[in-house]
Amino acid sequence: MSEKQSSLKTCPRCGKTFECLHAPGCWCFDYSISPENLEKLKLEYNNCLCPDCLPTYGKKKDKEAATPTD
Repeated sequence: MSEKQSSLKTCPRCGKTFECLHAPGCWCFDYSISPENLEKLKLEYNNCLCPDCLPTYGKKKDKEAATPTD
């Protein structure tokens, strides 16, 4: 069984340390980022942004809308 390996990263925007899973299941997958903003992120930063900075570029997905109801 493979377990997701997390690592500590430093946000290139603000300098804060945060946890990254490098895969689906990471907190950042809860955000929807437009193709335009994704391109800006790639051009401006060399690594992932922290949970405080990423919302500047994306919107948190509505989990209830993605969850089927009975």
